Amino acid sequence: MNQDEIVKNYYKKIYKLALYQLQDKNEAEDLTHDIFYKVLNSLGSFQNRSDLYTWVYRIALNTIRNYLRRKKIVKFISFENDPSETSKLLIGISDDPALKNEEDQEKMIKLRKLGDALKKLSERERTAFFFFHYEKMKQKEIADVMGTTVSAIESLIFKSMKKIRKYVA
Repeated sequence: MNQDEIVKNYYKKIYKLALYQLQDKNEAEDLTHDIFYKVLNSLGSFQNRSDLYTWVYRIALNTIRNYLRRKKIVKFISFENDPSETSKLLIGISDDPALKNEEDQEKMIKLRKLGDALKKLSERERTAFFFFHYEKMKQKEIADVMGTTVSAIESLIFKSMKKIRKYVA
């Protein structure tokens, strides 16, 4: 796969991951560019020991974690502002006051509850939840990206869903 295809195939996914983790559009864009700079410059060292997809995601996760450490952010994901902002961006719901539709208002309430529930998850639970539910990755792929076992991922997903159901209900 050439460099243009790599960017084309993974840019949106990596941007969504960065946005989910950083909660800021500008920071997510900047960091996504940094991630692809690293990916493309390191392409020669890719040894096909894993899927290219897994390798790109590992670089992205490590870059995001390092960025957050440099900013001295203790938590991997922070929902200190409006917790539903990232969820709205990821699934494309507008917070426009002109929304009169009762169904959209109900969605917004559910998103706020989801954001609050996500705040209560551990870093690993949030990451597994993101990959499984937003990226629709298989558990094996998540395990490869996170550097753990499939059974650990199953447990993280189960725990995250159990906690979310408890807080959203």
